[in-house]
Amino acid sequence: MIKRNNPYKRKDRVASELKKAISYIIEFEVDDDRLKDVAITDIVLSDDLRHAKIFISIGLTNKTEKSILGVLNKAKGFIRKNLSDRIKLRYMPTLDFQYDSSIDYGFKIDGILKDIKDD
Repeated sequence: MIKRNNPYKRKDRVASELKKAISYIIEFEVDDDRLKDVAITDIVLSDDLRHAKIFISIGLTNKTEKSILGVLNKAKGFIRKNLSDRIKLRYMPTLDFQYDSSIDYGFKIDGILKDIKDD
């Protein structure tokens, strides 16, 4: 039995490559100005690499997460097709875009701490 020195699972390496590729596709290939402030915060892959939950955050804009998720869901086929051109996998995972509220939670905590400091 061969012992490997790489502590990372294949799932983690594939998720990292998907994150890079999807970020590039959203920024440069999807022709929609509403997606310019979207950032991918994390990707969680299933163990069989067939399903990907893609967590996004939206910059400090007045766009709502529902409208951005709607645009991303409409572009899901285009993004998946371009992914298959960039990354060679036996099965291209289905994409599930979800809003990452941890950034908003961090801003909320920061605001509370500032209020406490001011008092």
